[in-house]
Amino acid sequence: MRRLENAVELVVVGAGPAPQLQQTAWPNGWQGQLTTASPTGLRVGPQRLSMPELGFQSVSLDGSGSSYSLSVTSMPGVPLARPVVSADGVNLILTFPASPQVSLQTNRLDLSQPGAVPLPIYAPPLQARAVAPPLGDMAVGTMRIANRGYVNLSGPRVTLTVRTANARDVLMTLARIGGYGFAFQESLVPKEVEQKTGDVDRLNSPNTNTERTEKTVEGVLAAIPPVTASFVNEVYAQAFNTVLLASGLQARKEGNTVIVGKNVLSKTMGSQASKIYRLNQVSAGSAADYLANLGASVTKTNTITTAVTQGGSQSQPSGAPNSATTLSSTQTAVEAYGASSGPLIGLLATTDSRLGTITLVGDPFVVAIAEQYLRQLDLRQRQVSLAVKIYDVSLDNDTTAESSFAWTGRNFIIANENGSLSASYGDGVTPSGAGNNSFLSTLNAQIVSSNSKLLASPTLILSENPSDLRSDDEAAAAIASSGGQATADTADINAPIGRRKANEALVRVGTNVPVSVSSTESGDTGTVSCSIDEFQTAGLVLGARVERIDDNGFVTFTLSPSVSAVVDTVEAGGNCPSISILSVRRLDTGAVRVRDGQTLILTGVISDFDRIEVSKWPVLGDIPLIGQFFRSSGNKREKRELVITVTPRIINDGTGGVYGYGYNPTSKGAQEFMASPGF
Repeated sequence: MRRLENAVELVVVGAGPAPQLQQTAWPNGWQGQLTTASPTGLRVGPQRLSMPELGFQSVSLDGSGSSYSLSVTSMPGVPLARPVVSADGVNLILTFPASPQVSLQTNRLDLSQPGAVPLPIYAPPLQARAVAPPLGDMAVGTMRIANRGYVNLSGPRVTLTVRTANARDVLMTLARIGGYGFAFQESLVPKEVEQKTGDVDRLNSPNTNTERTEKTVEGVLAAIPPVTASFVNEVYAQAFNTVLLASGLQARKEGNTVIVGKNVLSKTMGSQASKIYRLNQVSAGSAADYLANLGASVTKTNTITTAVTQGGSQSQPSGAPNSATTLSSTQTAVEAYGASSGPLIGLLATTDSRLGTITLVGDPFVVAIAEQYLRQLDLRQRQVSLAVKIYDVSLDNDTTAESSFAWTGRNFIIANENGSLSASYGDGVTPSGAGNNSFLSTLNAQIVSSNSKLLASPTLILSENPSDLRSDDEAAAAIASSGGQATADTADINAPIGRRKANEALVRVGTNVPVSVSSTESGDTGTVSCSIDEFQTAGLVLGARVERIDDNGFVTFTLSPSVSAVVDTVEAGGNCPSISILSVRRLDTGAVRVRDGQTLILTGVISDFDRIEVSKWPVLGDIPLIGQFFRSSGNKREKRELVITVTPRIINDGTGGVYGYGYNPTSKGAQEFMASPGF
């Protein structure tokens, strides 16, 4: 399905030339019977879509051969018009009329007038009752598995009644009635047995024999479960398998003999199949664990190293030679694990981490089932590009009011310069033309404001792979290699969201400045050494993590943008460098879910700063009205807001996607670079 400006198109891919369609419509639904010119089939079986945002509750396609059924149901209360049917020789196209799609809304703002800004009313009506968010489609892989526990036998109808009888005897009787041979596997269960053994403790009592109690494991025959059943003219195979199910036993047919036991499905007398699979996306260990949960027996080699230290007392005097001896031993064991039930009982699996392969050995039928599971498990994880823009909106408003005047006479000069008094008295010669008294005053007022600027516009490409990039040991090694100048956070590239996971990304632009130092004094020489304990970035730091990309076009991610600057420095004393004081504006989001192509705007990270400075004459500067001629005032208001916009776009790497062969750069420099020879 694809959205057009005034319609929604439903495209049936591969309908072929000259398809025939018989359609029936009603107010909230539409159904069509499609007949193709040549027989074909649905590769993944019956298909179903649901797109509530377009007004379609369900769209289904089913059928086989040359006959198929199409069914469309609209959302409650949304009328469904009859579609326009067309074809292009390959596909069948159904065009359903729809309301025009709103793509862009603009509004003219009058910033010269204070007050509320009128906005266009575009909001969905309130729901009459609480409505849950719409459900999306899920990618479903289906396969039909035959019941391996069902034994296909033939024989006469059975009329039999038993009460708390031995299941082995009942099954043997049924096998004789059908003319089959019978073999029963007696199962063993482990039992711990205590036994006493002599030993010599050579460390503490060299001449004393001590007895130890050890526990060994031996097998004992398990009790055969009783069964109660009553059959009246029952089908032979149904009666036999009913007793098997009631007793919890398993059976398989080899030739004309039925073998019964607790775990006979895991054994075979015929040939076995062995296949090695090179996995592309999923790890071999993860695939092996998945198969083990379905009943496969997975074997792995575990190596355990044990170190034992003997000798050396805690009260050993300082400087004495160390008499302790450390002995290490390595033990290698092959361990097997797996569920006791499931469709893959009897399958053996092992892995190779170097090549990323998994080897399966077992009955060909069971290997084929496991292969189908691996095909549906070894899928590519989705990728998304996060287009992030970080704006620094500055709403500065500086107001200054200054007054300057001069009053000159024959024997004096009095001047006011921005609230400062200057006076001179004497009998000196006045300049030419200064015979009369004069007064000159100037009043200046100025308001300065500024706007916003774009700090960064990175595009981060991330997948939903949550695997670890670095372990805790590697992080500790990074801290140790920094000489103590890094912490657990700064070891992850000094970011709120670091780079420990494969689904994380980081952008950092700025300068590392010391924010914590320490000094130590040597007791012998009296010298003082200084070390920097912690650095922080003065600039821009942006961390992002993608949590999930679902099949319905929604991306769940988290962001952690931070903008900081050095506003002051503090002397640490001695030969230590100065400590920087940072002004930080930071926003850590939770898990945010945004549809593909939509833009999320994050605002509200504001720093507000007001400062008023007044210079005035004593007394005269405080007189109302005329006091403004005897003072200078300045009001500086700095208000800055951090605005972040992020637009996720899911990358379709199956056809190259936006960032493959179809990528068109927007900037002129990038266009010239990609057009250069040899690119």
